[in-house]
Order: sequence, then structure tokens, then C-alpha cells
Amino acid sequence: MQKTVAAGLITAAFIGALGGRLSMTPTIRRLHRRNNTLADQVRTDPLTGVLNRVGLKQAYAASNDRGRFLIFVDLDMFKAVNDEHGHPAGDQVLRALGARLAELASRHQGWAGRLGGDEFALLLPDCSASVARQAAAQAISAITIDSLAGSVVRGNAGVAYAAATASWSSALTDADIALYHAKKSGQVTLFAPGMTYPQPPAPRRRARDARSTN
Repeated sequence: MQKTVAAGLITAAFIGALGGRLSMTPTIRRLHRRNNTLADQVRTDPLTGVLNRVGLKQAYAASNDRGRFLIFVDLDMFKAVNDEHGHPAGDQVLRALGARLAELASRHQGWAGRLGGDEFALLLPDCSASVARQAAAQAISAITIDSLAGSVVRGNAGVAYAAATASWSSALTDADIALYHAKKSGQVTLFAPGMTYPQPPAPRRRARDARSTN
């Protein structure tokens, strides 16, 4: 009799614990979803939907076991778009570029991010220099905004190869140097050893480069 009672108590306790655990499952799932949402918000640029600087740096760190190409993109005369058509028009251009880069990143199993302002980046692992150049050319092809009377915005791209052991700051600096040469030549430029800035970086660039190491 006592064994039967003891067995019943154990069974009841087990069922109660299981029921409590099951009843907590929706709460746990909600917390997981909320945590994932918050994590995405920390990593994502709210305007364009691509990664922000933090997210892109994390993606770079996650690819430290392999070589990859970092493509640095910015837009020509973007300030003029804001000045002539207003910031909503500028935002439209940025969203269009973000969508294009996201599509390229998906196609090449890489990552797209916005570093700030009109500065974006593509991170492409396990690809050749020719593929990286081609992706860069596609990234900066003309963006036509129909709502702005067919206004066309073009970009520039600098490409740098980053070995598995290369730091984020060095890869970003190499791509930035290549971007400066791209602006000067009007063509996608691949960073080569020994390449330097055509002229001293502007204060805004130096400040941004300093932030990139944080």
C-alpha cells in the first residue's frame, strides 16, 4: 500500500513538473523571439535593412577562417540629391542601393552592410578577384529613381582581399584606399600592396577610420 502511494506521489510530481515545464514553453519561446529581435535590431541598419557597422564587423569576424573580399561602395554627388530633392529622396536612393547589395550578398553567400551615410560594404567569402570585381561593378551601376523625374545616381567601389588572419580595420583601410583610387580613375579598383591614399584622407574619413576599430 505504501509503495502504491509513493508511486502515485512520484507520478503526480512528475506530471506536475512536466505540466509546469510545458506551460512555460510559450513564455520561453516569446523570450527567445524577443531576444532574437533585439539582437537583429542591434546588427541591422533600420533604413535599408542590411547590416549596420556592428553587424558587418561581426560577419567579418565570423569569416575569419577563410579569405574574403571586402567591397567598399559610396555614391557620387549624394549630398546633391538631399539638397535638391530632400532627405526622403535621399533615403529612397539608400534603400535602393541597400536592396541591390543585399541581393548580391545573397547570390554570393556573403553579407551586405551600411557603414554610415552613403557608405556601404559587401563582404564576399571564398570567391575570386574577378568575381569580386564583377559584383562591385554591379553594385555601383546606375540607380534610376523614377519618382525624381528619372534622376540617376552612380557610385564608386574599392575592392580589397582580406586573408583569414587580416584584421577588420586593416581590411577596411585597404578597401578605403582602393575606393579613393576608384574615385580618381572612375573604375572599380582592386587594392594592391603598396597602394596608398592619393591624398591625405579628409578629417571625416580619418574620424570614420578611427571608429572602425571600435
